[in-house]
Amino acid sequence: MSSEGNSNSRVYRLLLGISSSTKIADLLVSPKTTLPYILTASGAPGWLIPLLVPIKESGSLIPQWLLKTTVSKRFGNRTSLWRIGALTQGLGILFLVASIALFTEQLLAASVLGLLILISFGRSICSLSMKDIQAESIAKGERGKLIGLASSISGGLTMVSSAVFLLSDQPLTQGISYGLLIVGGLLFLLSMLFSLPLSVRYSPESSEQENMQHFWRTITEEKNLRHIILSRILMLHSALIVPYIVASAVDSTSTTSQLPFFVGLSAFASLISSYIWGMYADKGAITTLRIAATVCILSALTFAIGLDELTNTMKLMLFFLLTLGHAGIRTGRKTYLLDITERSNRTGYVAAGNTCVGIGLLLLGGFYALLSNYIDANVVMVMTIVMILGLAHTVKLKSVKS
Repeated sequence: MSSEGNSNSRVYRLLLGISSSTKIADLLVSPKTTLPYILTASGAPGWLIPLLVPIKESGSLIPQWLLKTTVSKRFGNRTSLWRIGALTQGLGILFLVASIALFTEQLLAASVLGLLILISFGRSICSLSMKDIQAESIAKGERGKLIGLASSISGGLTMVSSAVFLLSDQPLTQGISYGLLIVGGLLFLLSMLFSLPLSVRYSPESSEQENMQHFWRTITEEKNLRHIILSRILMLHSALIVPYIVASAVDSTSTTSQLPFFVGLSAFASLISSYIWGMYADKGAITTLRIAATVCILSALTFAIGLDELTNTMKLMLFFLLTLGHAGIRTGRKTYLLDITERSNRTGYVAAGNTCVGIGLLLLGGFYALLSNYIDANVVMVMTIVMILGLAHTVKLKSVKS
């Protein structure tokens, strides 16, 4: 790493500023809350809404092996590469707002899908490069704390904005929702300023076979990587369950009145949980995964069993608990990946793992969309069972050595 003239504390603060800004943007431009509300109000076709989460998430994961080969050969400066990703996301979101304001129906759907893919690609670049930046800049034992603190800061600021909407007499109008998206796009551009003093340089790798054979060899030869991928796919159901809880509440109440509650509770969960999860993850990432997964399983199980009897207040509470647990799973998983890898294999682990998880997410999305046509929201019970398998599978994860 090259960081001349910069103390470790300054680097920590800069990375905290970057992570906080981008996490706030992610909360404001959410495929689970803000985007569905705006698109529904704008007359987007109904088939677009269920595709938002799979495209946003898998679109940022699948390209990572291809990006890994490009990074290895052409980009020695990881921070420069990260700025490209942040710029892509920021501009993509601003163009997304323009498309929603100008287009309708099928043209709106096509433009939204195209721009979501572009935004996801930028997110993929940032994800891959930021892993190296954090690992090279922050000592082991402090990384989880950084991830958690950034989530708490972003959650607190987003919660304040949600409280303003809830305490005011005015509804969350379409114009205000546009403003939330614009702020999200501008925050990605602002985060680039925090990165200017940073420089994390890697020498281009000399591997000659950065192709599918190399990809397959990475998967087949690294046993722990395979367990990480499987565990992550199983635990990923904590995110897939959330839209079903949101949809069940929207069915019986106004979308406008419910949106601030969901956004606010999601932010509140990040505020109170992520810093604590981060400290626990630094002490034991696998234990953190197990505790967080248990919270998600109990919440999802309660929803699946009591679906017809639950009030909207109960559904909001379960949404909060599930979001709380999901934050712990994300923090534990990210910290474990940073701690279990070294400089020589980190980028390959991240790229190969994310590509496989992205493909798995697309397949799961299609499977559950088909299954829900037959069993409706009872599909949550199936997802909960899969999460239980994910919790059991954590015994296969290799322990992190100090």
